[in-house]
Amino acid sequence: MPLLAVAAALSSALIHASWNAALKGGRDRVSDAFLVAVGGLLTGGAIIAVLGVPPAGAWPYLAASVAIHVLYWFTLFKGYDAGDLSHIYTLSRGSAPLLVALGAALTVQEIPSPLKLLGIALVSLGVLAVGASPRAPLQATLWALATGACISSYSLVDALGARVTGNAVLYLGWTTALMSVPMVAYTIWRRGSRELMKSASIAPWRGIAIGAISFAGYGLVLWAQTFAPIAQVTALRETSVVWGALIAFFFLGERLGLRRWLGAIVVAGGAGLIAFA
Repeated sequence: MPLLAVAAALSSALIHASWNAALKGGRDRVSDAFLVAVGGLLTGGAIIAVLGVPPAGAWPYLAASVAIHVLYWFTLFKGYDAGDLSHIYTLSRGSAPLLVALGAALTVQEIPSPLKLLGIALVSLGVLAVGASPRAPLQATLWALATGACISSYSLVDALGARVTGNAVLYLGWTTALMSVPMVAYTIWRRGSRELMKSASIAPWRGIAIGAISFAGYGLVLWAQTFAPIAQVTALRETSVVWGALIAFFFLGERLGLRRWLGAIVVAGGAGLIAFA
């Protein structure tokens, strides 16, 4: 795997963990989601203004990506309503790499070598060990798995769409701007415009900045997937769960038990196989 792709995927993982840690202190998931969508809309709009319109072949991927992202946000909110954030987030992210590997093998015949496939499996298992809770309600687990299916679906669709477009930044600008519109509409429907504006006005630039930063993190992944295997880049990006645990330990004062430390070691071993085997 190209070292530049490895660096991009791991950088994206760190960015993803960082902005999720920043969101952790938020008072309201709905208003945070609204502000993140606004940040994505502004960033995507700026990219569109500079780079213009993607080729015709990219539009089916853009339409599919927007639809999947809307479903992703729906399942994510339902999961968070049913269970703990750590369980939902970890199970959904941990289940995605193997599903993406299967999808990439079926669609673009990217079949990992045995060692690479072992690395992808270790990343998934390690991520699950870091945060998934076996005592979580069944409903929460099912919503988390549904979210994982959405993550794997849009990861594959966006990777293929970026390749067809020939410019990962242009593709990401359009998909971010387009998916931000229904996200804004959903948050307004969920909370009501007056109450949402009142809550969002308390610290608006924080959420908007997170939306822009998340755009940059996902852009690194899409760019890496234009010249490196899709499943391997996705697996490296899901090391964000481990980065998040380390950020919580060193900066937020959270305790990490033996299971989470062992899970982090397993993830590191899997990432090493993906990157260097």
